[in-house]
Amino acid sequence: MEQSKKGQVIALAKADPFLTVKDLAREARTTTRYVRTILSEAQLSLHEMRRSYARRLQGSVHATRTKEDFPVQEELTITKVAGSKLTPSVPSWVDLELFQASKVQKSSSPLCYEQLVTPEQLTIRVEPCNLRELLPVSCRGKLEVGGQKARIVPAPEKLSDALGLPETTQVVKLTTFLTVEDQPVALEIKWFGLEGVVLQWSKLRPELEVRLGS
Repeated sequence: MEQSKKGQVIALAKADPFLTVKDLAREARTTTRYVRTILSEAQLSLHEMRRSYARRLQGSVHATRTKEDFPVQEELTITKVAGSKLTPSVPSWVDLELFQASKVQKSSSPLCYEQLVTPEQLTIRVEPCNLRELLPVSCRGKLEVGGQKARIVPAPEKLSDALGLPETTQVVKLTTFLTVEDQPVALEIKWFGLEGVVLQWSKLRPELEVRLGS
């Protein structure tokens, strides 16, 4: 019976090292003194187990970041990408070769990394306020927001470096579908550091406003 109780205490501590001695005693239906004795005899330290758990968690976040990592260009860069590899996917673009413009928007507040993917020909400009200005004039005047999606995700490593963010940080990934007469024209993706960022929607504006604030 005692061995079973001892095994239960050890199993509980290993499964969740953030349980306190009092919590372990309550779960195992024993005394706090007995729990301390068991942990001491097994040479287990809740403090060290918590630190180990935190290191494993940090490693897991780093692995996720590395898996989702991609090149980050600080200056305006235009490359070609296959529509079949686009995420999120646009069904009508799957068989197309697309243009992707990328740039760190240093003059924006908050600082962000912006990507624009489109099947349309892009016009190079020296310092575009936003990448939508690279789209053909025939599109720009008719652009509408077909939908927006904001997610909080682990920051890719190169993105953290470009935006001056701490390691293992999180970012806001704002995806905007741009249409002309209900047809998809461009996919805009903006990445912002999470801290201090406010997303605000108003009936007076066609899309989310991103700003720093409280």
